[in-house]
Amino acid sequence: MPTLASLGEFAFLRRLLPQLPRGRDVLLGPGDDCAVVHARAGAWLVTVDALVEHVHFRRGWLTPAALGRRAFAVNASDIAAMGGTPRWCVTHIGAPARTAVTELDAIARGVASAAAAAGAAVVGGNLSRAAELSVTVTLIGSAPPRPLTRAGARPGDAIYVTGTLGDAALGVRLLRRDRAARGAAVTRFRRPTARLAAGALLARRRIASAMIDISDGLMQDLAHLCAASRVGARIEPTRVPCRAAVRRAGLDLALAGGEDYELLFTVAPRHAAALARHSAALGCRITRIGVCTAPRDGLQLVDTSGSTAAWRGSGHDHFKR
Repeated sequence: MPTLASLGEFAFLRRLLPQLPRGRDVLLGPGDDCAVVHARAGAWLVTVDALVEHVHFRRGWLTPAALGRRAFAVNASDIAAMGGTPRWCVTHIGAPARTAVTELDAIARGVASAAAAAGAAVVGGNLSRAAELSVTVTLIGSAPPRPLTRAGARPGDAIYVTGTLGDAALGVRLLRRDRAARGAAVTRFRRPTARLAAGALLARRRIASAMIDISDGLMQDLAHLCAASRVGARIEPTRVPCRAAVRRAGLDLALAGGEDYELLFTVAPRHAAALARHSAALGCRITRIGVCTAPRDGLQLVDTSGSTAAWRGSGHDHFKR
């Protein structure tokens, strides 16, 4: 089986590039110093994220194709959080020289297939030697007329989340114990879903006042939204949507686990009826979990008796233990 060391960077790229699908708006695809794309007038969203071995995953947790799909999805989730539509991406793969060429083929196909499913195209990238495997995607998306940001929530706005929370964190816990682990939680870690349709509708209909995707944990990402909007928040943990397996494993997985890539958004009271009217078109479950409050309140959890307590937990941080 050929490896990068035996084949070489440029021979690998010569065999890879013709396999990448090209969108109609791509005038010049991968292979030159830059790609050339046809862009209409308007605003654009630009985001970048990386998946690094021993930081975000371990060998055996994902197939190479699943790793490529996941690398695209985590970026698409950022585009979804602002109500945008993915258009073009470039990919950087850092890999040890011993890496099998078939593994890199599968990663590239995974990125390309996920991009195509979202209506985007891979227009370029880079390959470099590295001590450990990493996949970095830079994604460009078209912005809606009024992109949603984290700054826009006001006291009294309801707080919602899409889907269910905690599965990905539970999946990671199971994979750390056994990299051959299977089940719904493991699948959720391996195949996150970017809520592109929901984000676009919430922005287009101007239903949401603020939005963020949940990558570092519900409460930590809520804290980011509250800081940008200058509000506090009161959350009812019993309302946080999660599967029974997550509740049995511990509600902290849903509150602080991260990597769910669901959307957290706020809705002003005057738009509650519009949300109800369009909820079926979002394409996913939505759940009201709390309300925005005055900034001095900070983040609070409300128990079943109505008593409140300040949130003292945390979420994912690359540089804190």
